[in-house]
Amino acid sequence: MMLERTVTVGQTLLLTNDFSGQKAECRVVAVRTGRDGRISVAFEFTSTQVNFWKMHFPSAGIKPLRKVVPTAAIA
Repeated sequence: MMLERTVTVGQTLLLTNDFSGQKAECRVVAVRTGRDGRISVAFEFTSTQVNFWKMHFPSAGIKPLRKVVPTAAIA
């Protein structure tokens, strides 16, 4: 994530999901400054129960759905 403020590894942050309003605590695990001077921050959530991004993944072993594309009629 790109941040405008300086943070340090080990620092605790409180993120807010603008779409859901959900808040979650996370810990900074890496900080890098790019050539353009922008600060890139990697973090991990402190709780494993957080679905902060509201993403769902299929269970292991589940086959992906296949979209059936109708063939065009030949005139």
